[in-house]
Amino acid sequence: MVVEQKEPHVGRMAFAELAQPASFAERREFARRMRDELEITLPIFVDGMDDASRALFSDLPSPAFVIDRFGRIFDKLPWADPEALAARIASLTADDPIPEDHDADRALDERDAIARRLLALGRVAEARRWLTTDDPVGAAVPSTSPARARAAIARAAAMRDAEESLRSAAIAAAHDALAAAWPDDVGRRVAARVELAEAAAGSAGAVDAWRRALADLEARAPASTRAWMEDRLAAAEAAARTADGSKARR
Repeated sequence: MVVEQKEPHVGRMAFAELAQPASFAERREFARRMRDELEITLPIFVDGMDDASRALFSDLPSPAFVIDRFGRIFDKLPWADPEALAARIASLTADDPIPEDHDADRALDERDAIARRLLALGRVAEARRWLTTDDPVGAAVPSTSPARARAAIARAAAMRDAEESLRSAAIAAAHDALAAAWPDDVGRRVAARVELAEAAAGSAGAVDAWRRALADLEARAPASTRAWMEDRLAAAEAAARTADGSKARR
């Protein structure tokens, strides 16, 4: 991530025409300009005008922190030097044991959050590696845990460029996981099936997921909700027919 704080170079060098932001709105505008002109894809956070994060993390213009998958600070560097960072990250990923006292559900939720962020950035292969089926963190989570279901849905989304058989297996596993996680909570189960249908977009699994979501939907659900889901099902069915037609022509 990037944190926009007090600008260290205004009025000097290439920034001679820039003035120090005098308000939070001006600082936000600086952050937007930085994002657009430098084409930054990382999330950008804007610090308050009291620059509280400088006191919290260090009063340096570009410090770097390496945080492991459990939220622990693994290392701190006074400057975001790419070579030094690469060495620290390589050391971290080479040996990153799971602490015995760490809550497995939380660990899987953290992996899920990382995978979803990578998916949002289009880094599908990296996202998939955070949610591997033989992951010891996942193995430690009960089959009825919502954390397992959420991770299974994210994995189905991360399989979108995989072979159809692998993607189908991931979607089926997600259905099993969400049914086990929310057996009596119909509303949450429907929401999970909708999320899975979106994750399975472009595959036959999307049609099945929408149908299952509609089958689970309670009779007292708003008519507008049912109509919206029926429209999504119709769109998924049309996409599936188009995909089948393309395969037949090939």
